[in-house]
Amino acid sequence: MVNNTILLSHGSGGKQSKELLDLIYRTLNRVVINHGEDSGVINIVDGKAAITTDSYTIDPIFFPGGNIGKLAICGTTNDLAMVGAIPQFITLSLIIEEGFSFDDLKKILIAIRDETEKGNISIIAGDTKIVSKGKIDKIFINTAGYGEIISKDTISSQNAEPQDVVIITGDIGDHGASIMAYRNGFTSALKSDCANVAPLIKALLEQGIKIHALRDPTRGGLASILNEIVASSKVNIVLEEEKLPIKDSVSGVCDALGIDPLYMACEGRAVIICPKDETDKVLEILHNETLGENAQVIGRVAEKSDTPKLFLKTFIGAKRILPLLSREQTPRIC
Repeated sequence: MVNNTILLSHGSGGKQSKELLDLIYRTLNRVVINHGEDSGVINIVDGKAAITTDSYTIDPIFFPGGNIGKLAICGTTNDLAMVGAIPQFITLSLIIEEGFSFDDLKKILIAIRDETEKGNISIIAGDTKIVSKGKIDKIFINTAGYGEIISKDTISSQNAEPQDVVIITGDIGDHGASIMAYRNGFTSALKSDCANVAPLIKALLEQGIKIHALRDPTRGGLASILNEIVASSKVNIVLEEEKLPIKDSVSGVCDALGIDPLYMACEGRAVIICPKDETDKVLEILHNETLGENAQVIGRVAEKSDTPKLFLKTFIGAKRILPLLSREQTPRIC
């Protein structure tokens, strides 16, 4: 290509559009099965399936531990996994600003290809739009994901029960802290935890683990998603501060910016709420997986309540409420 940036004509449907699509298909290899058709066709499974959709506008688009392409695939697969579904198909729509670098686009496509190949996921359909310079910020990605539900029981934020345990599969706040450190020019070895957690959930479900609720603590972090669960299940949840796995580097970034790490996004973690008698087996399975080797119990579901709340039991034994935030602390984090 003579010009190494994307032009409006690459979205016109003509020769340059074909050149752009050829680059996309060539980079993604045979993952894309929608070559030139307006819709992809799949065989429907017997039983239940899950569908999700999401859009990704993260700034910066390249960050320590990943880029917007990796984030889009992991974010979509993780949403499917949170209802006990195994990701199978994904759609991919790229909205690209005029002047965007082909080299950067290829890096993003390679990340998408690598994540879909690792997860055995097919890109069933896609779309590409080019918009005038200044109308969007570099590149946005929209996805839809489809997966077969393998859980025998319904997994829902409404199903948390008193005496259940709250388990997290790894350290808290790595993604949000790494993005904020990068934006603010901090020297930090922090990397995003961006990863596909579906294999972890699949391993639990295939071993017959009963799970009441699952959530990935993305935008709004651990405290926000647990607030949603307490409201949906009408229960109180108590977290234990001394058991929360937070890196010193994450705490340092958060302290410098005046942000609570419990509200910082994770992109490769799952919060598992399950019966207490499943605890040892869940931890044994998770600890045998690289992504779950730091999994631990961080709290418990307490009593039913008409005014449900999320509590933090502090190091000194006092309890304080962790509320839903009224404003966005970290915009464009995903």
